Amino acid sequence: MDQDRSLVGREGALATAEAALVEAIGGSGQLLLVSGEPGIGKSALLAEVARRATARGARVLRSVCWDGEVSPPYWPWTQVLRAVDRAEVQLGPAARLLDAAAGWSSDGPAPALQFELFDAVARVLAALSVRTPVVVMLDDLQWADDRSVGLLSFLRAQLAAERVLLLGAYRDTEVVALPGLGTAPVLRLDGLDVEAAAALVRRAVGPQARVERAEEIRRRCGGNPFFMREMCRLRAGDGIPDGVRDVLRQRLGQLSEACTAMLTTVSVAGKGVELEVLARASGCAVEEISGLIDEAVIARVLVVDGPGLAFVHDLYREVLLADCPSTRLAGLHTAVGSALRESSPQLPTGDRLSRLAAHFVAAGRAELADEAVQYSELAAREATARLGHEDACRHYEEALQVIASSHPPVATARRANLLLELGAARARIGRTDGARSAFDDAVRLGRAEGEWEVVTRAAQGLYGLGGRDPAEYVTTIALLEEAVDALAAWTRGNRALHSSAFATLARARRHADSRRVDPQAVAAAMRAVELAADPQSRAEALLALHDVHWVPGRASERLPVLDDMLGAATRAGDRELLAVAHQLRATALVELGHPDGRLELDRYVHLAAALGHARGRFGALTRRAALAEIAGRVEEAVELSAEALALGSAIGEPDAFGCFTTLRASLMSIGGPEVVLDAAMPEDDPTWSVFPLLRALAPAVKGRDAEAAALLGDFAVQDVLQKYDLEVVAVAATVFAAVGTDAQRTWVYDLLTPFTGAHVVVGGCAAYNGPVDHLLGVLAAALGRRGAAAAHLTAAVAQCDRLGAAAWSRRSSEALTRLQAGSAEPVLERDGGTWRLAYRGRVEHLPDVKGLRDLAVLIAAPGQDVHVFTLLGRDVPATGSDPVLDDRAKARYRSRLGELDGEIDEAVEFHDSHRAERLHAEREALVAELTSAAGLGGRDRRLGDESERARKTVGARIRDALRRVDSVDPELAAHLRSTVSIGTVCRYAPASGE
Repeated sequence: MDQDRSLVGREGALATAEAALVEAIGGSGQLLLVSGEPGIGKSALLAEVARRATARGARVLRSVCWDGEVSPPYWPWTQVLRAVDRAEVQLGPAARLLDAAAGWSSDGPAPALQFELFDAVARVLAALSVRTPVVVMLDDLQWADDRSVGLLSFLRAQLAAERVLLLGAYRDTEVVALPGLGTAPVLRLDGLDVEAAAALVRRAVGPQARVERAEEIRRRCGGNPFFMREMCRLRAGDGIPDGVRDVLRQRLGQLSEACTAMLTTVSVAGKGVELEVLARASGCAVEEISGLIDEAVIARVLVVDGPGLAFVHDLYREVLLADCPSTRLAGLHTAVGSALRESSPQLPTGDRLSRLAAHFVAAGRAELADEAVQYSELAAREATARLGHEDACRHYEEALQVIASSHPPVATARRANLLLELGAARARIGRTDGARSAFDDAVRLGRAEGEWEVVTRAAQGLYGLGGRDPAEYVTTIALLEEAVDALAAWTRGNRALHSSAFATLARARRHADSRRVDPQAVAAAMRAVELAADPQSRAEALLALHDVHWVPGRASERLPVLDDMLGAATRAGDRELLAVAHQLRATALVELGHPDGRLELDRYVHLAAALGHARGRFGALTRRAALAEIAGRVEEAVELSAEALALGSAIGEPDAFGCFTTLRASLMSIGGPEVVLDAAMPEDDPTWSVFPLLRALAPAVKGRDAEAAALLGDFAVQDVLQKYDLEVVAVAATVFAAVGTDAQRTWVYDLLTPFTGAHVVVGGCAAYNGPVDHLLGVLAAALGRRGAAAAHLTAAVAQCDRLGAAAWSRRSSEALTRLQAGSAEPVLERDGGTWRLAYRGRVEHLPDVKGLRDLAVLIAAPGQDVHVFTLLGRDVPATGSDPVLDDRAKARYRSRLGELDGEIDEAVEFHDSHRAERLHAEREALVAELTSAAGLGGRDRRLGDESERARKTVGARIRDALRRVDSVDPELAAHLRSTVSIGTVCRYAPASGE
């Protein structure tokens, strides 16, 4: 860095930047942003940090953003990757930023995976940092596209443990949105103080510069180093221009007329213009242009930037463009566009393609309209391939503007196809109204020209925009019916398109009336399957076939259709349909309570997020919230649902609020925050008829029964909406169980009974409401059917455990506990390896023992005789009258007693206390057995039916169990001792009224 360009007055800023550099070199990745007005020294600071980083052995990768419509998405990162040696590190998917043509074909865009792209760039930088520290410098971030800023935010998190410093600079005099970087440290550069300004003027003018002059320059320029330098270089006269624009104009005026003309062409051509293009556009030889460039470089107006050129400061470009007449500007755009075309390969790509489109559009010449439209369309496709959907919209809109102003007009069919592409691009970024307008225009053009393929695709686009109100589908259905009839007679029609139209018609009919299976919808779906001629049309037809049969309780029937659809979508390479197939498979599996349902939903989340458009991100966010809800992560689900609502509202997603409220409402069941609905709802809202039921849900769940009853009012069960899911029925079950009448409870109980064993899933996994058996359990409990309630709730616990829904399992388990605690009868039931004991509001647990099993059998059959052999799990034998011990057995016992006496004496003599104790125990057992075999007067006790030993065994087991119960619940133990009789036949006989 020479004397004239060295930094002054930036010691503190450099110390901060160098500290970040040291941290990064030490393995703690850093992000530092530098802000300030134009010319304040941001770029100079970055250059000095780069010099110091290089001195420390770091690798520096530079890029500069560009304020122009010609710059493609990810332009700064494209520059960064251009500086990477591919022989040193593999770029992988990051190579898309250098060669976007690999991501699309003339048949249409193949969307790149944004996450995969971001991760690939992170891996490239991490790999480079293993060898040497890396410093990435991004200048003029105020002109970066949102995805470039998003990539910077992503890298900040991903490279936190790598030897990478991310250094960005931006103008804070403009409205700058840097999403995701709100918490990043910012180093603001202000104007130079008096001492630093004097030092800068002395360096620019010489040591003879007066202090008064330096202070005047500082005051006029606000301490802006660039402006100060520029003013110091003006040596003509003693006066100083009032404004920087005048300074720049005077400096440009010192150049030759040919050089100024060349600089105007550079301004139009954009940053990085190649020498060959500049020469062609200027109509000069390369040697002549080279001389003019040298003149501008010496004057410090231009700098050579790799293979291209750039202004020292962009203010030069602004002044030149402002001073150029509009007619000359149009001519220069024509010249630059033609030069780019002539020097481009047969199929231009990347930023050159975008520049071609911009220049031919800006030229505004009728004879170039066809080229303007062609390059704009190609640039839009490439932007889509790079996930730059906003840029794609801009290119399509510019192409349509060119067509609208063309004389003679461009072919109508071409305009119609551009409208279809514009509608799809707008839909991807959530501009729903704009997408609808584009599709409506395409319908009008298609009808007028008899282009029924256009009409069909436009109708499908309109259907894809969705809506909450089924009435919104009426117009689309009429349009699709018109299209399928016309396609049947259209000589240029094809089976695949006809199949696709029938499939969309079937789905539109199904969603227009979700309360029943529409035979016309089924017929349309079946016809779509018959006509399907390729994997794409087959996948669409199978989706329609799935939807028309989508009713509760038929998940197992839907799965084979979805498996077939998944295969077809995979063969077709349609990522949208592939994601939908996984989403619907997840819905069916969760409905069945299959644990794979959560894995399938996670697959959908990743696929939807990778689609690269706003609607895909909305789908991923809402289903991430549903996954968190199923797993019981309430706070995470709340945060994700709020984030999804914000995104959905911003992009005009029709069901954004519906998805939000349905998930938040179901979350209340497992401790989520209360959802309060407005007191009024428009009568045209599809849920208007059940509004009282919806408003009563929150107080019913939270235990405010009086409030819930008041809100429910005289609600009639006939108003309960029955759709392709059980969402509203589940709400009715919850509310009626709390505050409904027995008639309402019975009605919902009977409605839900056929779905026992299933889970309530809202839509395509927008929310989860737990098992149907839980709802049946709370309804049965409210109806006083305690046995049925216990059975349902016990089943619900097992179903939640199988799905991995722990919080929902606890909900059912707690309901079961409340059910048991509310009864005067004791309840003993297994709970894993323990027994749950509930009695008079108390719940205790004991380890498993056989006596507790015996008591559970007796309590389950109050007032009934239970033979001891039944408790032992044996068949009850025929009765008899044999003695307990016959004579031969008693003789053997007595003989063994004699032997034991001798052995005991021997053990005592040898001081073998353990042996003596064991022999004593055996002797006592034999004596007890002989004693028990004798009745009154020493007569033999009879065995009867061999139940005596069983009686003693069961009696001992039950008494042991009662001692254990007594240790945790003495009242329950006392109750059982007074009500359980033990004998050959046992009985639990509670007093009447208990």
